[in-house]
Amino acid sequence: MEALYQSLVTVNPVTLIAQICNLFIQLLIVKIFFLDKIKAVIDRRREAADREISDAQAAKSEAAAIKQTYEQNMLQSRAKAEELLTTAQKSAAEHSEQILRQAQQQAQQMRAKASSDIELEKKKAINEAKNEISDLAMAIAGKVLERELNPADQSRLIDNFLNELGDGL
Repeated sequence: MEALYQSLVTVNPVTLIAQICNLFIQLLIVKIFFLDKIKAVIDRRREAADREISDAQAAKSEAAAIKQTYEQNMLQSRAKAEELLTTAQKSAAEHSEQILRQAQQQAQQMRAKASSDIELEKKKAINEAKNEISDLAMAIAGKVLERELNPADQSRLIDNFLNELGDGL
């Protein structure tokens, strides 16, 4: 048994040369029959990998372009929204100012009309009072002419005049 182990460990030059020749023959057979097919498979895999890498790079660049477009659109949308908001605020402020101006104008017109109405009513009241006073003066003058006045009658006529004047107002 030891001889068996010894034969496995020792190097036999004839066996070594035969094994080397066997290896070259196997390499030659692989080269002739299988090397082209193996290269074709490897080339196809390399091309597929290159294609996937180029597709991934194209998709990545396309996604970057889409992202940039999206960001630009968002910035434009924000700018438009801010512009619309500013415009709406200005419009609302102008509208409220216009309403306030109209209300102030209406209030001034109402005050002016009320003042003119009060003045007109005052003038009417003064004219009516003048008419009544003149009527009373005429009545007193008529009564005075009808009779002669003595101090008691004069006092009584003035009191009647004042009483009638107070009742008329």
